[in-house]
Amino acid sequence: MTDSVHVRMATPEDKDTVTRVFHDAGLDTEAALAGGTTYWVLERGGQPIGAIGLEHGDGASLLRGAAVLPEARGGGLGRRLVMSAVEYAQGRGDRAIYMFSRGGDWSSFGFTQVPLAVVMGELPDAPQVQAYRSRGERPGGTTWMRTLS
Repeated sequence: MTDSVHVRMATPEDKDTVTRVFHDAGLDTEAALAGGTTYWVLERGGQPIGAIGLEHGDGASLLRGAAVLPEARGGGLGRRLVMSAVEYAQGRGDRAIYMFSRGGDWSSFGFTQVPLAVVMGELPDAPQVQAYRSRGERPGGTTWMRTLS
């Protein structure tokens, strides 16, 4: 018998869960579930196995973490998480989703590479952008955008 898998919207009580999943995946946990964000938890058999978030701006959102625990990878669950965030952003009327990535090719999710300045300019108040600015850092890796219709 296969345990059921579902994605649910995170509540403030899920902060430790989201932080643990992000930490275990090597992702930044600063400002997880901060104001102006929406997060989801992926569960199998009632146990958290993944998490993802969006930091919202004016007409655009920043994808914040997309993590599935190593023992649960390989079955399309990461895609399910990402598409949940994309559908939510479309539903709220966003024109685009942006993200920072240290690896991977996000083009299969409909993302294209864009200059860092585009992301930083579109979402100056996003918690992740503010955290980089307050530390005087630049996000490493590649910056991506997915246009929404």
